[in-house]
Amino acid sequence: MTMKRELMSRFSGETTGHPLFVPDLTLWYEWHSTRGSLPEAWQDRSLPEITRLMGVPAWLPAQLWSIETPGIAVRTTETADERTITYEMSNKTLVARWTQGPDDDWWQTEYPVRSEEDLEAAIELVESRDYVLAPSNLSDVEGHVGSDGIVALELPKRPYSELLHDLVGWSEGLLLLDRPEVEAILSLLESKLQHLVEQITRLPGEIVLSPDNLDGQFISPGAFERYLSGSYRRTAEILHDHGKQLVVHIGGPIKRLLSALAATGVDGIQGICGPPQSDASLPEARDLVGPEVTLWGGIPQDALLKMHAWAYLEGAIIEAGEAAAEDPRILLGVADRVPVSADIERLKAMTTLITETLPSRDGPN
Repeated sequence: MTMKRELMSRFSGETTGHPLFVPDLTLWYEWHSTRGSLPEAWQDRSLPEITRLMGVPAWLPAQLWSIETPGIAVRTTETADERTITYEMSNKTLVARWTQGPDDDWWQTEYPVRSEEDLEAAIELVESRDYVLAPSNLSDVEGHVGSDGIVALELPKRPYSELLHDLVGWSEGLLLLDRPEVEAILSLLESKLQHLVEQITRLPGEIVLSPDNLDGQFISPGAFERYLSGSYRRTAEILHDHGKQLVVHIGGPIKRLLSALAATGVDGIQGICGPPQSDASLPEARDLVGPEVTLWGGIPQDALLKMHAWAYLEGAIIEAGEAAAEDPRILLGVADRVPVSADIERLKAMTTLITETLPSRDGPN
């Protein structure tokens, strides 16, 4: 069985083989490849090539669309320690800023919408938005991955997630949610998102990724029901009508949202883990979502850091692996993704540790 078929079997529940380890290397790889800091043996290697060397399936999200805002002048300036994006509307200028953080990553410090006076301009910005699909390089991406994994068709974030992550922020922005202008922004974004979903259904591929970084620390069950459940349900229904499945990426404590998320018809949830990474172990998550949803994760990011004992990693693998050995719809993974500071020796050893430590569902190897 190919890696791709083995991976897809976890979405059908038909596998009876050994627990399958699928590390999401996308964050780790992008970070190190752009900085020239990949391990020496993996220098100049693509992500699919690295997964082949590790002996694991490739997971490669592909963003085949871009955002265009005809009629809006957008300017980006960047220095060594600050990045600024300026949007020139008809009657107002909106500005977003980022600074270089201590982890050498960009931290957003200013959002385009800072008060209710900016909301009308934000509506104009969102009204102008077009998601422009450009799938011409999909065949090349699929060629690089081949039968060794999955190319996931990546969507934009859910409108509510984008509103808080990109437009208004998670502090003062929450105070604007009851404004009618915010409802208008969400409605516009939702319409444009679902139109893109319809377009994506015409592309080859079985898995579609919603990269929402869903986090129950910031999103209450009530907010999920009001702002997110309908959006997930609409997307899942559209995709199912065309033989595709929806995977949602989570990025924090999720237990109180799991039942409601599963009820929307999503097919997979990436980032499941118990404390300290999240708040629901694989068995706890299974109890909440029912038998039909594929769960992916189980191993906390912290276990890959040098600051923790090797025994911590082994214990995390055994705990997650025991759940996977009893459940055909579990993918073992690092929740929510392999961190950029992962100890390379641990990362290289994980496939062997999993193979040698865990039994298959058919019994000992």
